[in-house]
Amino acid sequence: MHDTTITIESLLPHRGRMLLIGEILSFDGHKAVTRSVVSEQWPLVDQRHANALVLIELVAQTAAVNNGWTLTRDRGPEVDHRGWIVGIKASRLFLETLPIGTIVEVSSENTFAYDSLREIHGTARIDGQVAAEVTLQLMQAKSVDPPVAVSP
Repeated sequence: MHDTTITIESLLPHRGRMLLIGEILSFDGHKAVTRSVVSEQWPLVDQRHANALVLIELVAQTAAVNNGWTLTRDRGPEVDHRGWIVGIKASRLFLETLPIGTIVEVSSENTFAYDSLREIHGTARIDGQVAAEVTLQLMQAKSVDPPVAVSP
């Protein structure tokens, strides 16, 4: 039986200032919704604003919440959760910067999956208004079974 404690850190490999997700609102194996508050600790931040490019990473991390939970459910909590953005298929950013303290809600849903490749579509909203629409191609780390000792 697997431990069913679900935290952001149990689903994402990100730590420190690269962990942008503040709260998981929902996830179901196909779609996830998260909420974050723009922080001065984030990458791409000056004294007052974050570059809107961080919205692409927020979409990727939101996808990782959903896909990380699916991996944990299917293979257990010790499974490798790493993944990489291998392509930005499309992105539309509707603003240039986000003031520190801005609340961002992101939804991400799997639109295609084959082996360890995922294509996801995500939308970032600020005050209910669309701030970004992003389609990413992601690659999940493949789990490698440890070698089995063979007796002579």
